[in-house]
Amino acid sequence: MVRTLRSTQFPSRRRADAVVVAMLCVMCVVVALANWLSVRTALQSNVDARFALRTSAATDKLSIALTAYRDALHGASDLLSATPKPGDARWMDYVKGMKLSERLPGLTSFGKCEQSGGDIVRTSGYSPSGESVLGTRDRVRLPSGPDVRERLFASATVSGTPPSLVFLTSKGPSPDCTYAIANVDTLVHAAIGPLLHDLTLTITVDGDKGPGQLIFDSLSPRAPAEPRPPVDYRTVANVTYADRPALELAYTASGEFAALRGAGVANWALAFGILLSVITVLAWVVALLSRRHAMAVNEREAIDKQRSESRLFSVIQSVREAIITIDAQQRIQIFNPTAESIFKCSAMEVIGEPIERFIPERFRGAHFQHIERFGATGVSERLMGRGRALWGLRADGEEFPMEASISQSADAGGKFFTVVLRDVTEQRQMASALQTSRHELEKLNARLQEVREDEKSRIARELHDDLGQRLTALKMDAAMLRQALDGQPAVSADVKRIEQSIDGMVSAVRQMAADLRPPMLDDLGLGPAIEWYAQEFSRRYGVAVDVTGTHGLPAVAPAVATTLFRIVQEALNNVAKHAHATAITVELTCDREYRLRISDNGRGLPPTRPKPDSLGLISMRERARLLGGTLEVRSPLEGGTVVTTIIPLEPSASTPPAAH
Repeated sequence: MVRTLRSTQFPSRRRADAVVVAMLCVMCVVVALANWLSVRTALQSNVDARFALRTSAATDKLSIALTAYRDALHGASDLLSATPKPGDARWMDYVKGMKLSERLPGLTSFGKCEQSGGDIVRTSGYSPSGESVLGTRDRVRLPSGPDVRERLFASATVSGTPPSLVFLTSKGPSPDCTYAIANVDTLVHAAIGPLLHDLTLTITVDGDKGPGQLIFDSLSPRAPAEPRPPVDYRTVANVTYADRPALELAYTASGEFAALRGAGVANWALAFGILLSVITVLAWVVALLSRRHAMAVNEREAIDKQRSESRLFSVIQSVREAIITIDAQQRIQIFNPTAESIFKCSAMEVIGEPIERFIPERFRGAHFQHIERFGATGVSERLMGRGRALWGLRADGEEFPMEASISQSADAGGKFFTVVLRDVTEQRQMASALQTSRHELEKLNARLQEVREDEKSRIARELHDDLGQRLTALKMDAAMLRQALDGQPAVSADVKRIEQSIDGMVSAVRQMAADLRPPMLDDLGLGPAIEWYAQEFSRRYGVAVDVTGTHGLPAVAPAVATTLFRIVQEALNNVAKHAHATAITVELTCDREYRLRISDNGRGLPPTRPKPDSLGLISMRERARLLGGTLEVRSPLEGGTVVTTIIPLEPSASTPPAAH
């Protein structure tokens, strides 16, 4: 039954129109001001980004300069390792060949040294400015301990002399070491000088047990009483040396750097916004005049609306979904035949009644609030009950699940809400049955994996214990027969061939038993088993296999160990069959989860990707999924194939026990 809405009348709206125009003017001005403010904010953000980009670039360039010093010292240390006591001539030729003055900005000295307790003593050195070999002199005290491996610290300087950085490197237990001394001012200006034209920078060497030592200030030299410029921007960055904190860089900028640029653009934006506001108001006035003219036509449209309502009523009566329309007080206005069938009552009984009679009591409060919030949003249509089940109440008291969507509309009679719903009891039952069937299949698959592992273990055991022992006994009999026929060379040769055949069968039986269930997996654990299989694979197919991460693994659950080993087996077999690879890498890590990564340098996956029904991929994915893990197969752009498996440290409670 459908409620017929009466034709609407159109009272005078002049006062309301004036209010709307005034509000529109205010809103346009507010929008223009907001646009002006956003432009200013964007320009200020650009200044912030420019400061961050400049300081980040300076930090990176200085880090690269320190890395160049470290690389040069490593090369010199390699020479000392190969030639422990090179002569001065040999050292001079090597150092000149390195072109240190080009590679190392700010270098003042580069040479050999020797550790003596907590000091280092220079044994010979090279100065780029003097192009000469310096004799034995200078002793530098090492700060914070005698360790000279990969050290960076500030040298003790005489008052009035520029600060210097000392780089030290040594290899092995030998006291010999190499050093480089750099003038900080020259190093900084050569590396990042162009980036500091409107920035200030101070550099501090990190202290091991105390405050750091200031070695560079871009404002120096300056008068003691001269104040530092005001700081409007500041950021601190750290530069590492040999993976340890080395230098702390403090960047600051004054108002000159942070000066807002483009204020004229913001003013133009404000002027344009005001002009646009005027145009908008004029357009709105024209629209109001047009609307008054259109109101004369609305009476004729009201008649057309009644006809449309009649057609709508016919559609509502014929659709297969239940349609219920309620007013702002949530009283039923439309109740189509499908709704009568679902709720088991007639439309005559419910028209004008509150909708809550069809909602279970525990949901009525939430439903009332939901309708109010939806009416306030202004959204025309949306689904109901997102993320949770919806329940209806039939006239006989039976509750049932349903799916519904709600829409809203308004006319002169007020606001109306229309709910389109359908009974999903059968769908829920089917979904529940499907879920139950899926769980049963998962349990069956898990049990099948367990039975397969048990059967492989049994067959491997019988091959080893029964057939292997019989072949061994047969080999012993053949050896005794050969000894008995030692005087008959022709027969002895035949017996020898029999022994060789038996040896081949014994090896084949052992290989089959190991392929079915390697004893190392049960006796020594996952890591040794993977290494053994990699060696066997490399021997069999001639493909180099590099295994990392298998040492020092924690105790691995039997189910996880079996799964990871089988995935390694299947992945390597796929490489042998399809990849045409020459090198394979197997990486196993265990941090918060087990992560197995198998990569090769083969031809990679075909453009069409591997078949989704490939038994090998299905087997590997299913093994990982049964333990709550995942398996991914991909081909990087550089070629090859990568198989990545991730399994939680603690498999889910539904994980089947491992087969032994």
